[in-house]
Amino acid sequence: MKKNYFLVVTLFLLCFGSYAQGNLQFNQVLTISNTDQTVPAGKVWKIESYQQQQIGISSSGPTFACTDLSRPRYYYIDGNSFCDIKGTGTGVAGYIFIAQNSFPIWLKAAQTCRTSCPGDFLSVLEFNIVP
Repeated sequence: MKKNYFLVVTLFLLCFGSYAQGNLQFNQVLTISNTDQTVPAGKVWKIESYQQQQIGISSSGPTFACTDLSRPRYYYIDGNSFCDIKGTGTGVAGYIFIAQNSFPIWLKAAQTCRTSCPGDFLSVLEFNIVP
């Protein structure tokens, strides 16, 4: 009886142990600019921050123009635009901008990311998925 119980418990643990999704192993640091980059198979990316080449303080909303240095610019994940605005403030014509996009952002294999402007970059840590 004890032998059968031990066998059942062992098989149960082996089944759940084989379902593990793997561990993460640091691979490299990447800086992603304004060209779409895709997360390779077997890897995940951790976006740590978005650095803009130059920006001033303004109450205006975000902009797509790289020449307007007074406002924050967008970054893209899978073709969708995001803007990292810290805190709250009153904008032009009574608009209030409230956004708390926070880092890190995790991306899985086949997802893409890029910045709006060539002088900006996303700081990314790449990890290997190890079984």
